[in-house]
Amino acid sequence: MTAPVMAPMPAGDEPAAGRNKSGAARVWSVVSGIVIAVVLVAAVAALIVAICYRAQGETLTVGGMQYRIVLTGSMEGDREDSLRTRSIVGIQVAPEDEAQRQEFFASLQVGDIITFNDWTRTGTQDDPVVNTHRIVEINETETGFTFTTQGDANDAPDAQPIGEDDVIGKVTWSNYGLGAFLYFLCSTTGIVVCLIVPAALILIYEIFNIARIVRADRHRKQQEESDAREREIERLRAELEELKRGEEK
Repeated sequence: MTAPVMAPMPAGDEPAAGRNKSGAARVWSVVSGIVIAVVLVAAVAALIVAICYRAQGETLTVGGMQYRIVLTGSMEGDREDSLRTRSIVGIQVAPEDEAQRQEFFASLQVGDIITFNDWTRTGTQDDPVVNTHRIVEINETETGFTFTTQGDANDAPDAQPIGEDDVIGKVTWSNYGLGAFLYFLCSTTGIVVCLIVPAALILIYEIFNIARIVRADRHRKQQEESDAREREIERLRAELEELKRGEEK
């Protein structure tokens, strides 16, 4: 009786386990590539924002809105819209058009927070300190409105009322977490981190990718050697069966 001979597996047929591993590797490659791309885009965007912020004198103006980081604690208080140190604030810039400016200043109310040039705290005549305080009193004069301001953490109003010409704009929103993050990014350490972290992630990814390719190549060679041995065994087995059939005749 002739023993059944196992037909050799075609070279193109891959075991299910191999296909699963190959599919998992492709999924990992796609997912890791997407993660690296997202991190790179985020890092580049953060770096651009930080550089632009520093280049514009620690302000960022986009579409009529100015963005600044609160650097002191004079507006820290118990009110819902009090500003913590390092919060980022969005400032609606006072319009340049005269009619719009009049409408803007007429709309300001006691309790609003404004950003303004504070000449009482400057060391020079042409470089005022930019301050952000709350309006506590509004007066209308022949030349326009004046605004008495006070920080939420201060016991008394500011020394001098603020004229329209010194008002930069009205604070319309704030966010502490985003401001603290931007403050860090604008520091030397933050800028370095924006450069090092993506580079480190790319390096780690490439190391894992190279290791995966080496393992896959080693596995492929082992599989090829195993397939070659199987084919040789099948060939020898077939020859042996031919010899047995010849002897039986």
